[in-house]
Amino acid sequence: MPPEMDRGDSALGKEEEDLVSDVGAPGPFSVSTRVGIMAALLGFKRTTFTELLLAVKTPKSSLNKNLGILEDYGFIKQRRSFLPGPRPRTIIEITPEGEEATKKYLELMRAVADRFLGSNGAAGSTIGQ
Repeated sequence: MPPEMDRGDSALGKEEEDLVSDVGAPGPFSVSTRVGIMAALLGFKRTTFTELLLAVKTPKSSLNKNLGILEDYGFIKQRRSFLPGPRPRTIIEITPEGEEATKKYLELMRAVADRFLGSNGAAGSTIGQ
């Protein structure tokens, strides 16, 4: 943790500190693809594998692997649906636990960004200078 984020003045709770300390360690949000999947599912709530594939723009194998990991965490449910058409479809749905965890993670990232960039997102920025 950077010195300017001394634990003594941290506004983050224990659970949030654990999420931050585990950045880079295997976990549900340690890979940007999984963050993208969960963010997309916040909007979709339920979608097909193909629609999610188009939304997150990742290879099929990567999406499949990351969906399995998210399912192991209980953040999503996958099921096969036999709709009219040539093949069964895989339906992916965010669980209440997944929705809550994703919102917490995104709020945490916003708090971290606000702390370092300022609430307007421009403080201390050198981009474009």
